[in-house]
Amino acid sequence: MATTTDLTRPTAITALLLSSLAAGVNLSLSTFLVPRLLESPTPTMLTQWARTYSRGAKTVPTTAAVAAAAYIWLGWKAGPGGGVRALGLGVRELYYAAAALSVGMAPYTVLVMQGTNDELHRLEKVANAQKKAGVVDVAAAGDEVVVQEKSAKALVDWWGLLNLGRAGMLIGGVVCGLVATF
Repeated sequence: MATTTDLTRPTAITALLLSSLAAGVNLSLSTFLVPRLLESPTPTMLTQWARTYSRGAKTVPTTAAVAAAAYIWLGWKAGPGGGVRALGLGVRELYYAAAALSVGMAPYTVLVMQGTNDELHRLEKVANAQKKAGVVDVAAAGDEVVVQEKSAKALVDWWGLLNLGRAGMLIGGVVCGLVATF
């Protein structure tokens, strides 16, 4: 039977893998997905953004939270000592920092990105309503629709930039976890 000490290394590896996965997914949304979305017609772009957001909202925070829980356990097990002496950070503090950065994406989303998310969801509903109403040609639909298209593209681009903040937090968590582990 494995002892608690025997679980430290597998837990650290699991935490690092999960937080790296969350960081990679988040970073890829801004660097790969958003540029492709911006090439799409606005209604398609908004639908794809909403679907991607929905899937990501169900998976990335959960992955980051499990990694954070593992980092907290590792910090609790580590006790004082080790770490980066020049910064005054011990292994325990590094694991706790990794946990905080991993779950920090949730409050960041609410405090920084929620307005943009809400507006993109609203525009997606408008685009779907226009599609159902038979508005096919944007130019024939009037100036308001053209403004909404430009606004939607700008918002998706802005969302991609804001999302880099979440990716940065997750990457920071990975770095703290790596330094604490190795």
